[in-house]
Amino acid sequence: MSMNTLTDFLEQAQCQYRAYDLGRIVQKINNSEFQKIAKNEMAYPFPIQQHAFIALTFWQVAAQKEHFIWFLKLPLDEQGLMKITAQTSFIRMVVEAMGEDLTADISDKLQERLASNPFVFKPSAEKLAIFNANINSAFIRPPSSFYAAIQHYFSDQSDWQQWQNLGLQGFADLAARLNHDNNQKKIIDALDFLPEQPLQTLSLCLENQTQISTELATHIANQANKRLQQGQESTAILLLRAITSANAQGITKQLLNDQFSSPLVHQADWYITIAGRCWMQLEDETLLNRYFEALANHHKALFPQLFADLVAIPSLRDKVLKQLRLTARSPALSEAIGLLFSGLKADT
Repeated sequence: MSMNTLTDFLEQAQCQYRAYDLGRIVQKINNSEFQKIAKNEMAYPFPIQQHAFIALTFWQVAAQKEHFIWFLKLPLDEQGLMKITAQTSFIRMVVEAMGEDLTADISDKLQERLASNPFVFKPSAEKLAIFNANINSAFIRPPSSFYAAIQHYFSDQSDWQQWQNLGLQGFADLAARLNHDNNQKKIIDALDFLPEQPLQTLSLCLENQTQISTELATHIANQANKRLQQGQESTAILLLRAITSANAQGITKQLLNDQFSSPLVHQADWYITIAGRCWMQLEDETLLNRYFEALANHHKALFPQLFADLVAIPSLRDKVLKQLRLTARSPALSEAIGLLFSGLKADT
């Protein structure tokens, strides 16, 4: 049997698996899609700088062993396909280190060899906490030991300043369990009172969750407007991120539309956040055009970098390229596109 792709390798090792993207947000990639990605039948849907950042958790049901996890950074080609040669190289290194039993106990020395594999990466503390919370919830495991403290903080509502000892993992557990312990209601009741730091941390964790209710999404959008009026621009940006994955996409799009008429258009972080986290909303071509127009008018220096980031996303590629052909555009956008083409010619 072929051992060229990750999915072939895991299936031959009689492992079941789940794949998650850890590049933009933490999100599950269903197995049928991941098989197509591994076999180059489908472009990687969430690229960052021509790489796929993947968490692969796998286990052998028959042996009833624990789950194992690989955090992989795999290169993509010009078409966004995951390079087969990189997959094959990674597989060869794993077989050399572990043999064919991927769930065997291995020595510290072999662990070090695996950790130094060039295709392995270490996720940020934030991504790791969210990933752990999501898989514990998905596999019906208990939350971390930090969950009790976060529950007390959101339930007690007596001293909102006592947040310093709350762990990041607790916020991630809360976000991953929105449909448990009346957590959505607790968050709604807390939004007006949360200090900036815990509200920002909560927002970072919420951005990965699709199960945000319409009611919670509405309250978060309202809170973003309030915080913006209070001059808390970084918090307003994070609150936009908080509802980027929510099913109530109309609310997210409306908030984004409103922010185009706010002081955030002068903030570089706002444009970077939209490209990195709100790319799904930019599938609306009206919003995409507003984004490029505002970017060209206020942060022209960022235009080539963010254009390259967005055009690499398969779901956006055609729509982004279409923007280049629009005749009705501002002089600033025409100039930015002209500079973009000049840069491309200089590179060739």
